[in-house]
Amino acid sequence: MNDLSFSLDTLIRPRLLVVSARYALHEYDRRKRLPRLLGLPVGRSLPDNPEALEQLITLERSYEKARRRHDASWRAADHVAVITALLHEAICCAKGPDLAQAMPAPMFTARSATS
Repeated sequence: MNDLSFSLDTLIRPRLLVVSARYALHEYDRRKRLPRLLGLPVGRSLPDNPEALEQLITLERSYEKARRRHDASWRAADHVAVITALLHEAICCAKGPDLAQAMPAPMFTARSATS
């Protein structure tokens, strides 16, 4: 978990992506969103928080690489959805699932200019 915390602390993303994800966090529903984001088959149980967090970090890195390459397949809405899920899982890992709803989102470092 310490490696994951360090990884989250060092993420630097454009301000608009981070602010959008933090805004969407209030309406995030893990049971509905996580299976789609991770590509889980219907009826499969959801992974526990640390496992989901690892998968989401990998997925977010691929979105970030696509964004930086100006890849035509990159979509801002999908990237925001992944960052939202990543924030939620990070809160759940740090504070527990019951406290996740009451806790503010962790701070990502946001840049004012995109790369």
